[in-house]
Amino acid sequence: MNRSNAEGKERSDQLNEMDTTEKQDPVNALRQLALRIKREVDDQRSRGLIQPEEEPYFRWKVDKFQYTEEGVTVPRAKGEHSTKKSWFKASRQITDCINKSQEYSSALGSLTESGGKKNRIPDALGSFTRCLIVRYLDEGKLNDADLDTYVAVFMKDIREEPVRCGAEVELDGIVIIPGKVEFRVGDTAFVLRQTRIEDLEREHLAYLPSQGLELNRPSAILNIEYLGRGGRETQIRVEQAISILRLFKVGSVQHISYRMYSESITDLMASGTLRSRGPRRVPETSQIGASDGEGLKKFWQTMIQTLSPGFYDIEETKIDHISIAYKRYCDALLQDGVSERRIANAVMGLESLFLKGGEIQELAYRLSMRIAKIFGLLGHECLGHDWSQVRKVVNSAYKVRNLFVHGSHLSDKEKRKLNNKFGNIGSFLLKLLDCLRICLVIILVVKKEKEEFLDLIDDALVEKEKDRELANLLNAVRSLLSGR
Repeated sequence: MNRSNAEGKERSDQLNEMDTTEKQDPVNALRQLALRIKREVDDQRSRGLIQPEEEPYFRWKVDKFQYTEEGVTVPRAKGEHSTKKSWFKASRQITDCINKSQEYSSALGSLTESGGKKNRIPDALGSFTRCLIVRYLDEGKLNDADLDTYVAVFMKDIREEPVRCGAEVELDGIVIIPGKVEFRVGDTAFVLRQTRIEDLEREHLAYLPSQGLELNRPSAILNIEYLGRGGRETQIRVEQAISILRLFKVGSVQHISYRMYSESITDLMASGTLRSRGPRRVPETSQIGASDGEGLKKFWQTMIQTLSPGFYDIEETKIDHISIAYKRYCDALLQDGVSERRIANAVMGLESLFLKGGEIQELAYRLSMRIAKIFGLLGHECLGHDWSQVRKVVNSAYKVRNLFVHGSHLSDKEKRKLNNKFGNIGSFLLKLLDCLRICLVIILVVKKEKEEFLDLIDDALVEKEKDRELANLLNAVRSLLSGR
């Protein structure tokens, strides 16, 4: 008989013992099991039957550290190795003993009788036992308050009730000037803060893959905490937060890594560290200033309600013009290199929002006129730039887009023209990206079908009544974009 079959038979035997075991309240049965774990650990440790092993750890030691408007500067850092005690083998030995105990059988029977998904209870109780053994071996203490909390969380797991979950996210592409910005949206708390030296010097197991090869330099740290279930929900909230930060200001915001945590005892996938495989160089860095706190909170509250899953959920299969435009925006933000490619991506994002599928003529004219009409009604002063020349920005960008998609690039003469108009090609690209960012926010907030909205813009160019209708529709966007 193989090991899995033997374990299955053992659990079945334990369930059968219920008939001869005095029925207990599940909470009391779990407390008795916890006390048995404490006695077993104390006994085996006092008799020298269990011993800790040594595990190798690594951390970076940072000699100097600066946080400026450019982000994190670390002139020098060196690696340090150390060892720590590990009770992994001992915990398995204790677990084998506990699984054969009367207290384990009693707890299993009580939980099964109490209802819930019976097929989950044996695995759940196994997690309860293993986690408590490891915790007691590591900490060497188990008081009544800790035990009550531990059992209460486990009962929430059994009933699939929300527990405290969250993530600490290492961000790049965004700098926080006031030290930190914190707010709450619904049941979720957010803290966006400057990177600290201890964030760079954290220890980790030396043999973990990809660890220790280079020192991470996150430009900001985002903490998210909420009541929920499961690691996937945390992942979605992290990606959603990154999308909102990209839309608040133009910045190539991305995560370097994030550490998920959860009170859950049974959900192993709710904890762990995920690392980015994306580009590490950040083309554009946004800045959250001291005056941005209230504006960011208001913007976040609105975007939480309006963002479509296509912006942040990799499993979302629905494709629409807004998610396509956002993808083009991200390509232009994150893919550094040829300026023509980034400009072309931004223009294609605008095309997705403001051109109809059947339109094949005067595309640059239609695109620039529609965008100019919206920006004019919003008021140039509320958009963070002087957008009185938005038509020139869009028309110039469309010419670059045509060059790129037809296999050409800007000549020196054409680059000089752009520099004369907009200062330099970098400033031109930033203004174009900001134009696309603003348009994405407008489309998200307005919530109109694409063709209906474009028809309204076209009619507003010539009809006063439609002009007033469009202006009223944009009122909800004005204060959001201005940060008021």
